[in-house]
Amino acid sequence: MKRFIVSLIFLSLIFSCEEKIFTEGINCEECYQEKPDSADLIINLTINDTYNIIPLVVYKNDVEDNDIEYVDTAYGSPYYLYVPVNNKYSVAAEYNYENKKTVAIDGTHLKIKSVRGACDEDCWIIEGQDMNVRLKY
Repeated sequence: MKRFIVSLIFLSLIFSCEEKIFTEGINCEECYQEKPDSADLIINLTINDTYNIIPLVVYKNDVEDNDIEYVDTAYGSPYYLYVPVNNKYSVAAEYNYENKKTVAIDGTHLKIKSVRGACDEDCWIIEGQDMNVRLKY
């Protein structure tokens, strides 16, 4: 019983520090010394001869919440959008061909986490940058 309680306390301590992470697999070249307040969303699209202009809408939270953060047209992939971190984002990309419209949707939670002991100095990494609204054939 004592071992169970110690394990429970240990697990709660690990998960109570939201910014702290384990140091396995950290690329120190992608680690920021200063705590970032914004980062790039990286939106991967299908860009080709058929679909060379893609209207997109980026939402804060879920698409269904209709809280529009940014509207633009993409001409290349990936598409980068610099936004505040520690937020949930969704994107809707509209593919039009021969009067047919296909909408691809994806979402992510863009967040930062603290890295301690893995690099020369304590630093910050960004998670959840990639979004995929490519068409599947």
